[in-house]
Amino acid sequence: MKETEANEWAPHLEELRRRIIAALAVFVAASIPAFAFSDHIASFLMSPVYALDVRLYTFNPAEKFMAYMHLAVWTSTTFSSPFCLLQIGLFMWPALRATERRWTLAVLLAVPALFFAGAAAAYRFLAPAALRFFLRFAAADGIQPLWGFKECLSVLYTLMFAAGLLLQAPLLLLLALALGIVTPKTVSRFRPHIVIVIFLAAALCTPPDVISQIALGAPLYLLFEATLFIGRFFRLKNAESTQLQNRQMRRKENK
Repeated sequence: MKETEANEWAPHLEELRRRIIAALAVFVAASIPAFAFSDHIASFLMSPVYALDVRLYTFNPAEKFMAYMHLAVWTSTTFSSPFCLLQIGLFMWPALRATERRWTLAVLLAVPALFFAGAAAAYRFLAPAALRFFLRFAAADGIQPLWGFKECLSVLYTLMFAAGLLLQAPLLLLLALALGIVTPKTVSRFRPHIVIVIFLAAALCTPPDVISQIALGAPLYLLFEATLFIGRFFRLKNAESTQLQNRQMRRKENK
């Protein structure tokens, strides 16, 4: 019996192994050009810092090299993640029903799109506001800023990564509404708590200034309301579809 079960699982495990190897191969392949062009990538990411006319420093001989290594890993992870998601989707695809396949396809498209949108918004709006706050904080005390290259780079891609992850929350809520795990009425009842959580998350993922916290929290709140509206729409459509199916079944039974 155990041998039969092992034989049944063997093709699935082999396919999983192939897809993991493919994802790792794409990650490694992406990391090579990412490191080769890390100086150009760093110059692009550092634009908000350079706009403030701040001189950056390194504080040990290996710091710049290690910063470029970290940047290459971050870049390759970011740009290989859609392929990794695709491999997960293809692995699950044969076991999914038609409705589940549509949702899976929507998720595979929405996750990277939302992540890159959040990262772009953080780069364009959050990062400049945060850096200006740090530069101008307590300017009257006469202490001059001495910023390190690696630390500035870390602040920038941490902001971008956090914003990209936070933008996945509306997608998770929409999936929960679509699958019936929660209802729009239940979510609406907890709206005040959700608003507090949204702005707490924005405060944790941004520097301690009100501008950047509002700049991240306000769009997240609007996305929450839009997701709730879409969830109500889908629930109404599903209810109408169920009623239509019930009517058709009654007609068949009456005939």
